Amino acid sequence: MTALSIVVAVLCALTALLGLYYALRDLSADLVLLGACALTALGWAVLGAALGVRDLGGGSPPDRITLYGYLLTAVVMAVGGGWAGLFERSRWGSVVIAVAALVSLVLLMRLHQIWPGGFA
Repeated sequence: MTALSIVVAVLCALTALLGLYYALRDLSADLVLLGACALTALGWAVLGAALGVRDLGGGSPPDRITLYGYLLTAVVMAVGGGWAGLFERSRWGSVVIAVAALVSLVLLMRLHQIWPGGFA
């Protein structure tokens, strides 16, 4: 899980930096930024599926509702940020994507604080 979490963290950070770059350059979200947002959502979905398989295999987390709530929120943030960036054709669409990626990164850090040791 740790390697997958690192991949998701890198995706979130790169998407946030790319969104910030687009906002500072006064660019609207294009397919590169929207693709980064989609990759972030896909990374979260893969992490959620891996944690679900681990949960079914017997390694249950102490509080399933909070864990899956965080995972669902992260996926919704990534998809919602991309959705807003797609329809907001100004620099603010890029800002929304950057903020959504930052929130997803904070959610990932918070997951590791709540469940140390790779979601034990």
